[in-house]
Amino acid sequence: MKLVSFNIGIKIDNSKAIGEFIESQKPDIVAFQEIIRHFDDSVFDMYKSKSDIEKIIGKRLPYSFFGPQWIADAMRKNGKMHRDFNGFVEQGNEVISKFPIITAVNEHYHKQYSLELEWANFYTEDHPRSVQIVELDINGKALQVLNLHGLYSKGKLDSDRSIAQCEYVLDATKRKDIPTIIVGDFNLFPDTESIRILNKEFRNLINEYSIVNTTCSDYKDDVEAGDRVVDYIFVNDKINVNSFEVIDTNISDHLPLILDFDIND
Repeated sequence: MKLVSFNIGIKIDNSKAIGEFIESQKPDIVAFQEIIRHFDDSVFDMYKSKSDIEKIIGKRLPYSFFGPQWIADAMRKNGKMHRDFNGFVEQGNEVISKFPIITAVNEHYHKQYSLELEWANFYTEDHPRSVQIVELDINGKALQVLNLHGLYSKGKLDSDRSIAQCEYVLDATKRKDIPTIIVGDFNLFPDTESIRILNKEFRNLINEYSIVNTTCSDYKDDVEAGDRVVDYIFVNDKINVNSFEVIDTNISDHLPLILDFDIND
């Protein structure tokens, strides 16, 4: 089986390119971060990524679960327009699958789902953050996928919040003793204590495969891009890894992570 994890970037007009890339990979499971669900027809086209991508890949991957983090019609800083959506949208994470979904929850571990209109305090307070916990039926076998877009962390370094985040994720994996994959943009460098929390009980494929970058250098003017490794895939001992790679492409400010795997008997 093949899984793709990809932060597709809210600020990039790339839905068609993302959809076509996913189609070319022919994955069985996709985990997106920073995907956008729009509510109003007036919303600018670049903020309709969820519906536009699903139009391209939905036939092959008919099962999906979207987990919103916040809702807004625009981002304002001290009352001044920073990013106008021209209507209401939600940003969140999504798992899309060839296989049926058994159960799925979207658990907020930092703040609650809310209307976010003022963004001047983003770097100190952040916006709501959640983790998706999705259980799939893989031909009669259960597979658990956890998908998240991690808290903002200054310099991609540890904070009390990032440590609490990784502890929350690890605790969530222990609710069921089944094959488990953790994916996402953690906004953290590999040598942080936060990431080491997960390393203690999961295989960190970024480390195993000596990956040195998961962000696109074409977006180096963006302070959030070009910062080495911030995206990860972790697996437990019930997952057999056939191959793992990070593909160099400029269709987002992050690079897609590609895992080929089997579930151990």
